[in-house]
Amino acid sequence: MGRRGSDRDAETRRVPADPYFRRPSAVPAHDLGEGRLESGVPNGRIQKSLHLDVTGAPPNLLSRLLVGSYITGHDQVLVTSRHGLTGAQRKEVHRVVDRILGMTVVGDSPAGVEVQNFVDPGKHALPRLLHRVVQMLRAELAVCRAALTGAETPQLEVIENIEEEIDRFYLLMVRQLLLSSDSPRIARDIDVESHHYQIGDRLVAKMLEVLGDLLQGIGAELEGSLRGLRRMPASVLRELAVRVDRLDQLLTRTMDGFGHLSVVEANATLNEITVLLPKDARLAEQICRRVTDRKVAVAAQRIAYNLDMALEMLVIINEVTINRGVEPETVALPAPGARASPGRTDRATAVSRSAIAILRSPASTEPISE
Repeated sequence: MGRRGSDRDAETRRVPADPYFRRPSAVPAHDLGEGRLESGVPNGRIQKSLHLDVTGAPPNLLSRLLVGSYITGHDQVLVTSRHGLTGAQRKEVHRVVDRILGMTVVGDSPAGVEVQNFVDPGKHALPRLLHRVVQMLRAELAVCRAALTGAETPQLEVIENIEEEIDRFYLLMVRQLLLSSDSPRIARDIDVESHHYQIGDRLVAKMLEVLGDLLQGIGAELEGSLRGLRRMPASVLRELAVRVDRLDQLLTRTMDGFGHLSVVEANATLNEITVLLPKDARLAEQICRRVTDRKVAVAAQRIAYNLDMALEMLVIINEVTINRGVEPETVALPAPGARASPGRTDRATAVSRSAIAILRSPASTEPISE
């Protein structure tokens, strides 16, 4: 066989696949400008679908799975059962959908219920959402203060409505933070590019959500026992009102320090709360001694307890602020007025954007849209 024939055979012969070195696959990427590329799909994320088979599911599991699917970033959820969904299960799906931003039922048939999440995970910057939650918490505190200090009947049912909205914002914030951990583009859009910051921000969002639950509990006690609470000794009633005012002030200072990355302000707030908590614990003893109506005394003690627990939530947020002050990303930032070193300008600017003021900015009145 000539040399030419041998070369031709070699060219046409297939080379067996190497099990250790597989053929590389294409990686999607998009241009960030200035000669930089970022891997990922053009819109920043791949659409995710989930099938929930709730055959024999115990009570409340369906609701919690739907909430979990929203938080973890699923865009489409199909809920089915091998024997067909019951009427109660269909109502449960609709009830959950009604209280979550961007979640919609797009199909309800004998085969199952299809849910779609239309909210854009990068549309709303996280500092703006935090600002709105803080404003709603302060609105709840204002209603509680009016109930304890005014003679007229306050609109305590407003607290329930505000709390539902706070829950919606909390779920949206957690969804955004989890999706941003997988998508640099979403992280930039919501102004939280640091993975360390994303962890701290999720903890702060949770503490604010729990704070809202505590204020909702105070509102329920006020609504159920307001007439009796207003007949308590003036000193006890006044002390409760003072503590509501103080919580409002400490919440403002806490979130101001968090927004500005001020470890000094966070430390001062922590020091004040550390002094206040033991003193506040003695209020429960005063209520037991001075309030003779047992039902009213229990309601007042529950209010005092919730106010104490609210301070504990602020302790955790201030600790996050202090820890953030020594995160590598924060330490790497240039000093105020100093020029950033070459190669660090973009990173410093990105991190600085997330440290905007939360409470000193004007309150936004535009609604959150889907």
